[in-house]
Amino acid sequence: MGKTTMRRGLASGLGALALIATSVIAVPAANASGSGTACPSDRFCMYFNSDYGGARADFAYSDGSLAEELFTDGPSGRNGWAVVVNNNAASVINHSGTRVWMYTNARCTGDYWSVPAGKGMNLGTLRNKISAIWFEGTGSCQVIRDQSWA
Repeated sequence: MGKTTMRRGLASGLGALALIATSVIAVPAANASGSGTACPSDRFCMYFNSDYGGARADFAYSDGSLAEELFTDGPSGRNGWAVVVNNNAASVINHSGTRVWMYTNARCTGDYWSVPAGKGMNLGTLRNKISAIWFEGTGSCQVIRDQSWA
């Protein structure tokens, strides 16, 4: 092997190593909640903007009123950060493993819509109208929870 071939091999090897290192660094870490950009598994996520954009709120349980919940999941400073979730969601993703029902009034009353497990959607006519959520098969929707820890 000549010196020229060896240099090319070393240069392309170093280039490939740099590309692999960059790829590994760019992959976001999985998280239970908090600062990651994706909706975590076992959660129902509501987003301030359409197409799963802006600040996010993660839910692990049914909640009879979203008036005490804030969009404080996902990277801080995103559009809608620290805004009350009640009547301010534009899109949702359901990674909870069960169907989730959304209601226009507290304590799961009023108009409603469901999101099957594994699905997401822009809220369309329900945009900025969701006040309560119920995880199907989990008991009463009357309980009002503080899920800021979720």
